[in-house]
Amino acid sequence: MAAGALGGLVAVLETYRGRDRVVRALCYGCQLAGGALAGPQASPSGLAGGLLAVSAQLNACRTALRLFDDFAMLSYSCSYGLGPEDEDGLVRGLSVLCNLANQLYYPCEHVAWAADAGVVRLGSQKWWTLSTALWAFSLLLGILRSLRILFQLRRKLRQHRRYYFPPWLYS
Repeated sequence: MAAGALGGLVAVLETYRGRDRVVRALCYGCQLAGGALAGPQASPSGLAGGLLAVSAQLNACRTALRLFDDFAMLSYSCSYGLGPEDEDGLVRGLSVLCNLANQLYYPCEHVAWAADAGVVRLGSQKWWTLSTALWAFSLLLGILRSLRILFQLRRKLRQHRRYYFPPWLYS
């Protein structure tokens, strides 16, 4: 049993996506625990400060690894294009806008990272703000896309019920 769990963990950690998910979960977990332990202190110390420091380092690790995600995202965006023609027009439009926001996010984050690292002489704060805004916009578009798909599925389910079952069974 333990060998199987260890094998599963190793399999997850051997992939980029799996490792990113583990690092992200640890990052957020440390941030949550550190923030909860620190309370409203201005400058947390002890275990809370240590957990928040680990969270910041894990976040920096993820940011550095995202420097190499541009081409994968560009490849995905190009393969998606304007979306499959049999897909709903609104879903396609939201997906294309989401891809565009994601595509713009990466260079903005790279410029912010390079400014923080001293590679370029720019203020990084406006670039971090822009990349965060693009990330939030992408999340919003994803939520709207998912809601649209859910409403479409709900409508199909209602039509399916009316066709196959008498109304008195589900009212």
